[in-house]
Amino acid sequence: MSQENLNVLVLDDENDILWVLKEGLEDKKIKVYTASCIDEAYSILQNNQILVCIVDIFLGDINTIEYVNLWSKSYPEIYFIIITAQNTSTNVIESIKAGAVDFFLKPFDLDELKKKILSFKPKPNSTKIVNKTLPYDFQSKCKKMLEIYKLIGKVAKSNINVLIEGETGTGKEIIARMLHYKSDRSDMPFIPINMAALPDELVESELFGHSKGAFTGANNIKKGKFELANRGTIFLDEISEMSYAIQSKLLRVLQEKEVTRLGADGTIKLDVRIIAATNKELDALVEKKLFREDLYYRLKVISVKLPGLNERQDDIELMVDYFLEKYSYLKDNNIAVSNETLDVLKCYNWPGNVRELENSILYAIINTDTYVINPENLPRKVVDNKKHVNDGNSIANDLYRLATQLISMYDEMDNCVPFEEYITITETPLIRAAMDFSSNNKSKAAKILGINRNTLRKKLERYEI
Repeated sequence: MSQENLNVLVLDDENDILWVLKEGLEDKKIKVYTASCIDEAYSILQNNQILVCIVDIFLGDINTIEYVNLWSKSYPEIYFIIITAQNTSTNVIESIKAGAVDFFLKPFDLDELKKKILSFKPKPNSTKIVNKTLPYDFQSKCKKMLEIYKLIGKVAKSNINVLIEGETGTGKEIIARMLHYKSDRSDMPFIPINMAALPDELVESELFGHSKGAFTGANNIKKGKFELANRGTIFLDEISEMSYAIQSKLLRVLQEKEVTRLGADGTIKLDVRIIAATNKELDALVEKKLFREDLYYRLKVISVKLPGLNERQDDIELMVDYFLEKYSYLKDNNIAVSNETLDVLKCYNWPGNVRELENSILYAIINTDTYVINPENLPRKVVDNKKHVNDGNSIANDLYRLATQLISMYDEMDNCVPFEEYITITETPLIRAAMDFSSNNKSKAAKILGINRNTLRKKLERYEI
């Protein structure tokens, strides 16, 4: 099949969508076939040399993922793209695992879809995909999260180690569990352990176990977390809190794929997938010799960087709905939030991320005497934040969120000076804009800014502009 005669099949039960895709995609290089049901699509697949198949994930009550899973094996030469209006994590992950190469959310950019189609080259065969289900589901409108779900779909079937990075409360353990439950190990143990919560004297025993009599109080044999996770997955949260000595022992476990209990002579062979997580920049710790470089690269075969909730503003309403349903049992009925409450929630910066949002919704449910959550039912700091934000000024909102984020970093970073950071971040683009407007004429730029030329010169040097 040549690129000049690229055949595309579109399967959707909405005639309007079929018409839009046929009109928008078909040209001299692309021929579009359309089908509104499974049988019609199957007939086209059998009788035509299709290179790309675009499938709506739901045809009425039919979930088409199982058909994509089947067709991707029967027609390994075809690239499958899923389209849907329901962009949950399960839909994205299941689609990729079933054999789809991409996932487009309705309404999508036709030019972007067409560009994707034209990028495909004929392929000789496909890879067998293992299909698993998740016990939970999460929706998202955030492109970064959708890309993460796609990555999970690709990585889950392998046994390679994954490092999940993100601020506290962004849902790192949730992603770790997704990776586990989407893998061939899903029927085996998932063992989470928070390294920051373990006293130094107990770390080795907790991770690797101990034999009877290994130390005072060791009256019985104890299996460590690694041994308990054998054939499954171990999730090492807050990996940056691990001492250098334990890092060395963990590296040996990774290299030798075996563990030795404290006080024991023999080793125990392991088949464990390691997923690690951190809220700190490990590469910076490596530079400071606080984290082993060889262990860092062993753990970070695949890296997943989770965005903070302040980067996922469009997801707040979806998450609120999820948490309302999760805790609805507390009221024995459906619970709703008022529009004013949603407005308040969207204005808050959420330094504690998803975890703080969940706790706030739980607090509000308990704090309301009705089945509607109003602003006064929310935690005080969330409500008070709204008072400082000018609703009619989106720039003011953004600047206030920046200020809140910098203030929240004060306790976490020794050298954080919020005022200086805020001035640097906001002043730099202003000076650059003045220089651009004045064609780099310092005298004119200084006049525009209302400062003298010498002050401008110092600021240009300071900000390296």
